[in-house]
Amino acid sequence: MSNNCPVCRSNNFKVIGIPKPNSIAKNFLRKEYKVVKCIECGSYYVHPLIDFSDKEWSELYNSEYFSAQTNWLINRRAKELFQRFEKAESYFKRNEEVNFLDIGCGEGRTLIEGLRRGWNVTGIDIVDNRIPEARTEKINFASGKFLELELPENFYDFVYLDSVLEHVLQPVEYLNKIRNILKPNGILYIGVPNEDSLFNVVRKTMFILSGKGSVAEKLKPFDSPYHVVGFNHSSLNYIISKAGFKIKLLRNFGRKFDFLSNPINTKAFWVSLIFLLPIELIGYLLKKDVYFEAYLSK
Repeated sequence: MSNNCPVCRSNNFKVIGIPKPNSIAKNFLRKEYKVVKCIECGSYYVHPLIDFSDKEWSELYNSEYFSAQTNWLINRRAKELFQRFEKAESYFKRNEEVNFLDIGCGEGRTLIEGLRRGWNVTGIDIVDNRIPEARTEKINFASGKFLELELPENFYDFVYLDSVLEHVLQPVEYLNKIRNILKPNGILYIGVPNEDSLFNVVRKTMFILSGKGSVAEKLKPFDSPYHVVGFNHSSLNYIISKAGFKIKLLRNFGRKFDFLSNPINTKAFWVSLIFLLPIELIGYLLKKDVYFEAYLSK
């Protein structure tokens, strides 16, 4: 792979800042990395290309990546999943059997929801972090890298790709392969962060005011959540079109009540309530919310 933009392959970029590594990632840094923005398509990425080994990535993506969750957060995510699956079903032609694939299935909650609907469900992830309820013989699971796995062509009715593209160095190749395994009337769901969100604008301002203006407010490739590629509205549209997908729905959204995901009267609760909630509300009004989601067809 080259050091060019992973989305459009251009080598024309501008530097956004220097990524800040955590204590684990510091041990793996062998180059001077920068977060850059592609001048051609608007995507954000790390330059030069990250050269971490699989073992090093595994040390970063350990089980602690999935932090403890409050009941409120679990219930909210279950509601979100239900709504997303209902929306997807309204787009793809319902057959007697629905083949569902979640790439980067994590704890496996999407697999549980698919199984509840009577679908044939398959989950893929590099590490098996499924919760006990998702470890049933009725759920297929493949451990490995998506691009290296052999999957049937024109087979899946619904492919779920939430919070994955921002973690991979070959996002176009991911979408090309998904298009190949998706049925002609199938649906792909994509969820990615909005790197041009108001939250990131405020974050950069805070860096500048604290004398850390050289630190990149985009991505966080060497600290959780380890995003190595980033999108805004224009670059997300670009990669969707480049991979040959058609947009059924593309929307920018945020989570206004995330303070409830933290235990009450903790520091995280009050910081989220007093500081983050106003940013989220203003971001909504300015259409600079923190996430994008898209429903796509071939």
